[in-house]
Amino acid sequence: MEVAVDSHALLWYLSKNSKLTAKAGDCLDKSSRIIVSTIVLLELLYILQKFGQERKFKKLLEALSSEKYIVYPVDLALVRDCAKLPKSLEMHDRLIVATAKIFNVPLITKDKQIAEVYKKVIW
Repeated sequence: MEVAVDSHALLWYLSKNSKLTAKAGDCLDKSSRIIVSTIVLLELLYILQKFGQERKFKKLLEALSSEKYIVYPVDLALVRDCAKLPKSLEMHDRLIVATAKIFNVPLITKDKQIAEVYKKVIW
C-alpha cells in the first residue's frame, strides 16, 4: 500500500510523537511508499525554524533519503489539480490533496477541512 502524508503527520511519525494516532502510525509503518509533497517539506522547514529546531529538519531530510519516500515536486500537473480543488482549502492544503489525488492514494492527515474535500483520509 502507498499513502500520502501531510506535514504534522510526517513530523510526528518521524519523531515518534504520540500525537500521531495508532491507526495513522500503523498505516505509515506498513506502507511500501510514503508520498510527500514538496510543500510539506517547506511547511516543516518553516515550523522547525520558527521554533529554533533546524537540526531536526536536517534529520528529517536524511530520513527521506530512504527508498520508502517519494518527494513529489510542484509541477504543472499538480498546479492543474490544485485549480480544481475548492477555494475553501488553503493553498498548501490544496497542494497536499492534489498530490494524493495524482497518486490516487489515501492521505494521512488530522485536518478536518481536508477530510471534507478528500474522502480517502486516514487518521
